[in-house]
Amino acid sequence: MIRHVVRATCAGLLAVVLVVGLNAMLHLVARPMLYPASPMPVPTPPPSPFEEVRLASDHGEIVAWSAPGRRDDAPAVLLFHGNGENLETMRFSGQLDLWRGFTSRLVAVDYPGYGRSGGSPSEPALVDTGVLACEELATRLEGEPSAPPLVIVGWSLGAAVAVQVAARCDATDGLVLASPWHDLLSLAGEHFPSFLARAALRDRYDSAAAARRLPVDLPTLVLHGTADRIIPIDHGRRLRTVLDDHLGDRLHWHEVTPAGHNDLFTRDDTWRAIRDFLLGL
Repeated sequence: MIRHVVRATCAGLLAVVLVVGLNAMLHLVARPMLYPASPMPVPTPPPSPFEEVRLASDHGEIVAWSAPGRRDDAPAVLLFHGNGENLETMRFSGQLDLWRGFTSRLVAVDYPGYGRSGGSPSEPALVDTGVLACEELATRLEGEPSAPPLVIVGWSLGAAVAVQVAARCDATDGLVLASPWHDLLSLAGEHFPSFLARAALRDRYDSAAAARRLPVDLPTLVLHGTADRIIPIDHGRRLRTVLDDHLGDRLHWHEVTPAGHNDLFTRDDTWRAIRDFLLGL
């Protein structure tokens, strides 16, 4: 009897070890897929007109770039990039320069573990970093003679960060979500078997839940490419339903045809929608 009990106990422990080990292995595989930080070096100091801003966070020292925009009548923008980008890839592609054309000030942030930022990426680390950057930018804007509105912008993974930051940072005056997902778990389940997605993902980035915590009077623009295969437009539409119910006429929805995921910001239609939203605040 004792021998059978011991065997059963050992078998149970072995099963637990195997499950834990499998989950750990799946997480190790999923992590670089979610956070494939670009290997492109981020220079210090950054090229003019950008200046480096360093933020001390609980997740490591964070590096951001700040530059004046080209319009005094426009908001300041805090920008969160996609999961495969960093500050230098955005500068090199010309995207930072495009954003400066519609802003009074642009601040872009590298996540923990990206570029020259310390720490390692995770949902708490990215969101905490974003809130810190929002509060820091708001403090700096307060010192200006005529403080502009502060708009948070995020694309792809950055949209999942931006919506959570906007829900926590009281200084937010506007929000732009480009190619957002409804929630990461359901998105992963569209690309991989659902049971693997549930086992592998520790970060859930539930944008729909965060959207319900936004101030009800927050002007918000959601952009999505109709041909997006990475984050299908159905995700944007589902999030739109949540936001429409919560924000009402403060929500601005714009489908970009026939844009996909990585070419969204190459479309004139995208930038017209962004310009109209920012200059209309």
